[in-house]
Amino acid sequence: MAETLNQRWAATIAGTLVACGVKHVVIAPGSRSTPLALAFADRSDLECWSCLDERSAAFFALGLAKGTQTPAAVICTSGTAGAHFLPALMEAREGATPLIAITADRPDELHGFGAPQTIEQRELFGGYVRDAVSLATPFEGGLDHLVAIVARLVHRACAPSRGGVHLNVPFREPLAHPDGLPGPVITPKVPRFITAHGVPDLSELRQVLAQTSRGLILVGPRERDDDFGSAVHALGRSLGFPVIAEAASNARFGFDDAIWSFDAQVRSAAFSENLRPEVVLRFGGGLTLKQPQAWLDACRARVFAFSDDGQQFDPHQRVEAFFSGDVVGMVKALTLAEPRAGGLVELMHSAQGRVRVALERTSARIDEPLVAGTVCQALPAGCNLVLSSSMPIRDVDAFAVPGRARVRVFSNRGVNGIDGVVSTAAGVAASTKRPTVLLIGDVAALHDLSGWLIAQSSRASLVVVVVNNDGGGIFNFLPVAERTPHFERFFGTPTGIDFSHVAALAKASLHRPQHLAELSRVLHVALENGGLHLVEVRTDRKANVEAHRGLNATLVAAVEASS
Repeated sequence: MAETLNQRWAATIAGTLVACGVKHVVIAPGSRSTPLALAFADRSDLECWSCLDERSAAFFALGLAKGTQTPAAVICTSGTAGAHFLPALMEAREGATPLIAITADRPDELHGFGAPQTIEQRELFGGYVRDAVSLATPFEGGLDHLVAIVARLVHRACAPSRGGVHLNVPFREPLAHPDGLPGPVITPKVPRFITAHGVPDLSELRQVLAQTSRGLILVGPRERDDDFGSAVHALGRSLGFPVIAEAASNARFGFDDAIWSFDAQVRSAAFSENLRPEVVLRFGGGLTLKQPQAWLDACRARVFAFSDDGQQFDPHQRVEAFFSGDVVGMVKALTLAEPRAGGLVELMHSAQGRVRVALERTSARIDEPLVAGTVCQALPAGCNLVLSSSMPIRDVDAFAVPGRARVRVFSNRGVNGIDGVVSTAAGVAASTKRPTVLLIGDVAALHDLSGWLIAQSSRASLVVVVVNNDGGGIFNFLPVAERTPHFERFFGTPTGIDFSHVAALAKASLHRPQHLAELSRVLHVALENGGLHLVEVRTDRKANVEAHRGLNATLVAAVEASS
């Protein structure tokens, strides 16, 4: 019989800890922790200690961490055993000592039904640990995710405000190999975390960048009002890397160098094969569109991510190193004094030029992708643009040619919900005292009716463009739209609401343009006059799916055409 899943899972945990600098592990005896104990014991690059009592084991590990100034781990079985780690973890917290408490656990199906040695262990140590993670029961295909979780946990034990962390690891039986065979010794590639209050050490990254001209800079949502946009484009020019800027990146609008047609370019399998980078520099939050993220995951480039506040956006575990600190400072520190030529800039800009021409040739009828483009083209310099989740931000990302005016873009992309979007836009408009345009769908606009009241009472200059397709249009793109008779009731959710009543509720000026040119004129007048405006743009939800597919096909053909 080959090695078991439990063996591979435990060996990956052990290998990740070693790769993150753990040199000592203290093991208390127990049954449920068998896979962990054996995985650590099989390693020659780790010193394992045995201790009968969990309380003593944890304090011994604490002493090992103090003496070596490296993180040490302590392991125990399920049940009350882990509770004895608490005094040492208290000391680790107050004494700023990196201590990794690992508790084995029973799988979910044994909890709550009287199984022996089974308690709730997921928040066992409360606020006395810097972080706590309870893993899923081992599953096939989960090892990359496991490495990322364990590596991040060790980083949090060792980062400023050092202390203890807790890793809870459930296992199903068999806990040992049925034939007594040893498990594998795994040495995974772990992500690195480089953190500073200012600019961290970038010397290794500079060496990587010096060895390639095939790189991309990818900027997701980022709202800070600083010099990032100009700085990241200067970095792109100096390295010869194209800057792919999402709509909410604040590095797209008003920047001629920005690549905004990335979705169309990677939809072409033939063209995107020529785009494969060797290095990707990532800034901002997670990507909005699935196609670019899937392409990025498949290209297997070396990915380096930068964050102002330590957040990590890497759902598929592709990032080699996370740099946290002064992002603008890091960008400027990586910018070369002498610009160099790159292998992808001309290729991507040439394709983008063809996409631009294709969009300019589209009809003037009101299709949702073209509404997004018309709104963006109408924005004056200094304006705010707020993009609702669901289809509005996707349409702007994929189809909107940005104007030359610098505008500041906001979106609730932390959790990507459609709730509270009108209220958020009202707050942006009120606090910045700048004209603000919100692009939103009808369901999100109705979801936040109280937001219309605060928008009115705040007296902010806010133009709300409601794309009204009478329901949740994004669900029409999903397979469920064709597979159930219950779609309209539970997914499409048409309301038939007359938005003149919403406008009356908010004392907003109501506009109902019938074509794109009229929409553009309405936006210019509303922004010039100030106050609260509701611009209702009616579309057909079912026809919208075909409009997207047709436009995507047109843009892919443009990408693939000879320049």
